[in-house]
Amino acid sequence: MPISRRQFIMKVGAAGGYRAAWSAMRTLGLVAVAPVAGAKTAALAAGSGRGRKVIILGAGIAGLAAAYELGKAGYQCIVLEARDRVGGRNWTVRRGSKIEMTDGSSQTCTFDEGQHFNAGPARLPSHHKAILGYCRELGVALEVEVNMSRSALLQSESANGGKPIEMRQAINDMRGQLSELLAKCTNQNALDQELSAVDKESFVAFLREYGDLDKQLRFKGSSRSGYTTLPGAGLESGITQAPLDLKTLLDPVFWNGPLFDETFEMQPTMFQPVGGMDQIPRAFYARLKSVVRLGAEVLEIRNGERDVQIAYRDKKTGRQQTLRGDYCICTIPPPVLKKIPANFSAPFAAAITNVSYGAANKIAWQTPRFWETERNIYGGLTFVKRDVQLIWYPSGGFFQPQGVLIGCYNFEEIAEKFMAQPIPDRLQASRDAIEALFPGHSQTLSHGITVAWNKIPYNLGPWTNWDVPNDATYRLLSEPDGRVYLAGEHLSHITGWQEGSVLSAHRVLKQIAERIASAPAAVTPA
Repeated sequence: MPISRRQFIMKVGAAGGYRAAWSAMRTLGLVAVAPVAGAKTAALAAGSGRGRKVIILGAGIAGLAAAYELGKAGYQCIVLEARDRVGGRNWTVRRGSKIEMTDGSSQTCTFDEGQHFNAGPARLPSHHKAILGYCRELGVALEVEVNMSRSALLQSESANGGKPIEMRQAINDMRGQLSELLAKCTNQNALDQELSAVDKESFVAFLREYGDLDKQLRFKGSSRSGYTTLPGAGLESGITQAPLDLKTLLDPVFWNGPLFDETFEMQPTMFQPVGGMDQIPRAFYARLKSVVRLGAEVLEIRNGERDVQIAYRDKKTGRQQTLRGDYCICTIPPPVLKKIPANFSAPFAAAITNVSYGAANKIAWQTPRFWETERNIYGGLTFVKRDVQLIWYPSGGFFQPQGVLIGCYNFEEIAEKFMAQPIPDRLQASRDAIEALFPGHSQTLSHGITVAWNKIPYNLGPWTNWDVPNDATYRLLSEPDGRVYLAGEHLSHITGWQEGSVLSAHRVLKQIAERIASAPAAVTPA
């Protein structure tokens, strides 16, 4: 017998409480849903910035977004970027790209023309509306980024005899083993205090389907976990994978890897720009060439009562200059900023020094696409337990003869130890990890190149690590010091993502606009 929506919501509320009922009402469209933060770009009134000058330090995503929006509102902007390119950590490495690190090491990319890898950010979540909005506005073509693939591999030297298993097997064998355990507990009356007789019956029915249990509620394997021999024609019904026992599946690699895309930021659908992530900063730069000065290294930041002064050096000519502006938006990462002379207030300067930064490195190889031809892996991630944490398969160029495989992506403590090794040792560790997964194919890897973010000048790290995002340091740096405003992923709750950079820039633009509206500043000479 059908029930009304009101009856349905009352039943949901009785079972799951207020939150469950509220969620059901939202799903049914019975309550208004607030718009997602960042769904719109910064809305500065047209012409509101006329007669005012803003100096922006850094042409990463935060600096470019700020300059773009300020320009639309009539502000005079100048963007100083120490590198010979825009994008900051949004960096796509191609043939001829030079990678220089603070330890004196240097590499030049020798990939074939048309091959590339994203050394920094490599994916755009579907709920990152601000950066996706700029892709629409700037005409940046996007394609799906396959963040997780059930065909990708998991490998631990301490489990399953070191043999890799497919993601689909780890996921579905774990579901089967846990479902069998829960079904046994239910039938042995272990859950009688939590479930009524009717609920127990429904729960066991769910477990049978969820875990693919047999009629005796046992898990004996499942076609969901994949095949050793695929089904075919005639009598070729296929041979399913033998199920893994629970002890094997409890190895952290085998359960941590499958949970990776359960985190909010990693859930599908993910996107990537066609041709490399740097298509985004390139699109900004095409509209901002007249205001961006490349090769301009900031030497000093001076706050004044009526203006801000920025001293910088043109790296090509060696000439030093000083710019004056009404305001400064500084997107320089804190590990770099703390080394630049500035007359910040003592608490502000101390806060910059106190920002904790993470660690990350990547290694990329050009190679025949053996993961596709031999293992049917098209995109996704492989997790391993060794010196290399993660291997990342390309999400573009499917079925082409050559591709770029990220043969190592490490972060935090493992990355710190890994980056301390000489480059040849790092490359060999990546080869060894790939050989363990795909025997014989370490020899097909060529043009290896490594990026250690904590050794990259003008970055000195990949992202910020806030212990508590609302701590005193974060709050202090979120407000201006005199006429200097900080922006970047490090001043957002989405650290490490371009969305955080954009939203941080938008927040600063709003702060400046409100400051001007409340107390119009005098025009500063150019």
